[in-house]
Amino acid sequence: MAKDKMALSVKLKIFFLVQALFSKVIKGSNIGTSNTISVGGSFQKDEKSNTNNIAIGPNDIVTVKNRHLVKADGTKFLLKGIAFPDPPPRPPYDHTYNAEAWIAILHQLRDLNLKYNAIRMYRMDPYTDYSEFFNEAARLGVYILVPLTSARGGGVIDRDKSPMKCYPRSTFEYGVTSLKNYLRYPNVIAGLLGNEVMNSPQSWPSAPCVKAYGRDLRSWMKQEVAKGTIERTLPLVYAAQNTGIGPMVGPAKAMQMTMDYLTCITDEEIWERRKERLVAAQRKASEAQVKQVESTADFEDDGGTAIDIFGINVESWCSSYDTYETNVDGTPGTYHELHEGLQGSSIPLIFSEMGCAHDLYDGDLDDGGLSPELENSEGPARNVGDRTWGQVPSVLNEMSDLWSGFFAYAYDGSPQFIMFEGGPWDGKHVLEPTADFYSFKEQLDMVDALPQNGSNDTIIYHHKIEDEELPPLCHVIEQEIRDLCGIEIKDFSHIPSRVREVPRWMEYTVMVLITIILVVYGFRLLHLRQRRSLRKQYEVIV
Repeated sequence: MAKDKMALSVKLKIFFLVQALFSKVIKGSNIGTSNTISVGGSFQKDEKSNTNNIAIGPNDIVTVKNRHLVKADGTKFLLKGIAFPDPPPRPPYDHTYNAEAWIAILHQLRDLNLKYNAIRMYRMDPYTDYSEFFNEAARLGVYILVPLTSARGGGVIDRDKSPMKCYPRSTFEYGVTSLKNYLRYPNVIAGLLGNEVMNSPQSWPSAPCVKAYGRDLRSWMKQEVAKGTIERTLPLVYAAQNTGIGPMVGPAKAMQMTMDYLTCITDEEIWERRKERLVAAQRKASEAQVKQVESTADFEDDGGTAIDIFGINVESWCSSYDTYETNVDGTPGTYHELHEGLQGSSIPLIFSEMGCAHDLYDGDLDDGGLSPELENSEGPARNVGDRTWGQVPSVLNEMSDLWSGFFAYAYDGSPQFIMFEGGPWDGKHVLEPTADFYSFKEQLDMVDALPQNGSNDTIIYHHKIEDEELPPLCHVIEQEIRDLCGIEIKDFSHIPSRVREVPRWMEYTVMVLITIILVVYGFRLLHLRQRRSLRKQYEVIV
């Protein structure tokens, strides 16, 4: 069975390479014919259909600046995304890919006038050429969050295994293959290296595997950028489930500790230099002093940081009458608690999944949340459990100083969270929008109609050193997790790096040469022994 899987992997790699070379010859694509992965891929701007100038090109790549997502023109970028449906499975591959059907969903959302700018993908095959889908999404102005792990096979981080075994080399190779495939598209905004891996006290010991995986992918990208084989690095995201750790640690505190662990610094000297830089700026030091400190610490990385963006999968705001600050029952609002609890974040924050389950929504209201004032201006009438999405303006306004948007959950998937009916999606035909979808759409419409307040992408980002936050030292956050949760976390640095400094073909060549030398040397020894034996026999006879 293992041999069959290995053979299949090799065949897929060969197929992908041949397909890329063929695409270069026939279409003039730049895939596979150069040692450099070009940002922009085979994207071509359609001037006739792109009358509103929303297409995403190489100059529209979104990067991480301090605690914000920022476009090349200096404007802050806020995600207004939706979770894309999973295509139906087809053994032995993960899921089928139908470019026409996938693109049809993008067009359906645009035709429904949904003011979205991003989608989150869950199931993709790094050996598949998605250029048609990625390019059409770019033409429509849609950014994509791609997965860098898989639900099974070589791309799994197995949280049920020990830290030395839950991150095998096959996972790193899966991630590198994914990056090589997706990096060339300017609308690929980030890569997800883990989803709800550490979501219980029992699974937290696997945290070093997530951290080591992020460390290695970041190291590999920096190495390849220096070589000139790729043109940019891709921000890495971890998506945490908004839940506590045991009875003593609530969700907001658990999210803060998870974020701190994945961004912590291992080298105390580097941490001290970065601290000096921040202190100098905060004390309003002279411009010359700030520049001097900044030049010694800017972007200094000791390999401890695993992620560039921290995502939270949140299922709160479960009433039509919840507000940002309080729930309908008078308890503190989840979004407000997260906003306050993560003020010390050193990186951008997003809701990687957002939306309450239908069965829980308005379940405590006598009218089931179907009051006339909550009806939509378009679409079908609301049913019990249809969400009103009141959190949308809060995330894009009150929280936008720290939060960089969300992905609403979901177009299709679990019946408890769907916004379209008629599924599960067959991978071929679009589904029908529900009242839940139209509520989401109207919230985005209202935000878009507001004056400039951070909700639209027109705020110019100005980097200030004094606004930065310093991640904690790793041994400090590890001790905090140990004290509060009783969880012992192994040192992730004990997991060896999977990044190869020497190309694999060179390793194989050296191994073959050493083998040849040993074989030749062995034959010479055998030959010498035979000659000595014959000589002794001759001496005995004489």
